[in-house]
Amino acid sequence: MPNAGLLSRCEIFVYFGVYIAYIVVGLYKIYELRDHIVKEAQFQFSDGWSLLPFLRRRRDDSNDELENFGDFIAKFWPFYLLHAIVNGVLNWKWPRLLCHGYAAVCALALGLNLHWTSLAVLVLLVGSYFLVSLTGSKRLVWLLSAGWILWINVMKNNTWWIDRVGYAEYVMVIVTLSWSLLRGCSFALSKFGAQKDVNTSSYDLIQYLGYAMYFPCLTYGPIISYQRFAARRQGQGAPRNWLGFICAVGRSAIWWLLMQCGLHYFYIHYMARDVRMVAMMDSVFWQHSAGYFMGQFFFLYYVVTYGLGIAFAVHDGIPAPSRPRCIGRIHFYSDMWKYFDEGLYEFLFKHIYAELCGKHSSPARKFCATALTFAFVFVWHGCYTYVLIWSILNFLCLAAEKLYKSLISMPTYQTWTLRHLGPVGAQRLHAMLATQLFIPAAFSNVYFIGGQEIGDFLMRGAYLSGVGNYMALCFCSYCFFQCSELLLAKLKPKTT
Repeated sequence: MPNAGLLSRCEIFVYFGVYIAYIVVGLYKIYELRDHIVKEAQFQFSDGWSLLPFLRRRRDDSNDELENFGDFIAKFWPFYLLHAIVNGVLNWKWPRLLCHGYAAVCALALGLNLHWTSLAVLVLLVGSYFLVSLTGSKRLVWLLSAGWILWINVMKNNTWWIDRVGYAEYVMVIVTLSWSLLRGCSFALSKFGAQKDVNTSSYDLIQYLGYAMYFPCLTYGPIISYQRFAARRQGQGAPRNWLGFICAVGRSAIWWLLMQCGLHYFYIHYMARDVRMVAMMDSVFWQHSAGYFMGQFFFLYYVVTYGLGIAFAVHDGIPAPSRPRCIGRIHFYSDMWKYFDEGLYEFLFKHIYAELCGKHSSPARKFCATALTFAFVFVWHGCYTYVLIWSILNFLCLAAEKLYKSLISMPTYQTWTLRHLGPVGAQRLHAMLATQLFIPAAFSNVYFIGGQEIGDFLMRGAYLSGVGNYMALCFCSYCFFQCSELLLAKLKPKTT
């Protein structure tokens, strides 16, 4: 692939200048709307922090996921602390009892805070996957998963149950069930693969409960494969870095505080749910920046939630997935799946895609495997129209990206571009073509973040607002692409 490092310093300066200017001006445009949004909002925002009375403003509390996470931490923080203490003691004195400790802390946390109906469903789901793991049948695992996905979707609309447990517990249980389903699949399918090996003692009931009931990642992720969990370091020969652990937890706390502070001045979460607010921006060109910052605040949410779970996992000796990569450094949509949620990508790739096709399979078979993978993504996230649109756009963008990469890897294409355009010109052409994939891929995320109405609005703005607007969007996206290529090349480890 052409190397962005061939570009001149002046050209690189222009790319980063456009990138930074668009972000700064776009953020200011959103800041300018703050008072208009407060007046026009369909409900009143909550009171903001009173630390600085003269700067006191209302806080955008319209993102249910972020608000629920805050309520969850306020309620369950003692159990995070208890988990750290129990793990430290057991790892020091009785490392063989670590999984017992993991399960006990989780059972205590749930038993003291959940309605009996919620507990019953969680116990049934966790238990059912251990039982199906005894059968050795992958087909039964997927049939069980289909049944649980159907049941979770039924629970989402069960007003009898919601009225009894309350909205906060309803959200927590639905999310926990969804993550637990993946953990159950990972355990059972990994066990079937390990049956070919000599040692399968790490797949007993206690190990499974320690994995399925690992409290720091139970509700807010990330998904950690059972193979990662089984490869954890434990015992007196595995010292714990308490300072590093405190810094990692503090890092998530700092990002949460910065995001909360920002929501006093940038009402981007409300803009994601009320298209009228985005339409109030100066022009269609600047409305695109609203989509960008919806993505950035979405990213920050997962930096906080995943970062907390990863901090505990790493401290406990579990080789956890990496933290989400900033979307400002992602220019190919395949990288969004690989590096934004590494744990989910590993699950989808290993247990679905790789089971349906191999490295040397035909393009048609790979195409079908990708389609079925995104079909699972759709039903697991919830059978909503906006999720369907997001899943289809993801699938189409990834398929188009594969075709594009096949094109630029062809010797004929490479010879022609190098002969007529030279190395630098070939790299620019590469970026211009890839930009046409980057634009729809970037806007597809708005469907998932804000829903169908805001997604349709920004898509129409991108493609149906005249040639001038689209050319301006293409130029800015081209600059973003080049900046991301340069940053990726700079941060990539050098091989000798």
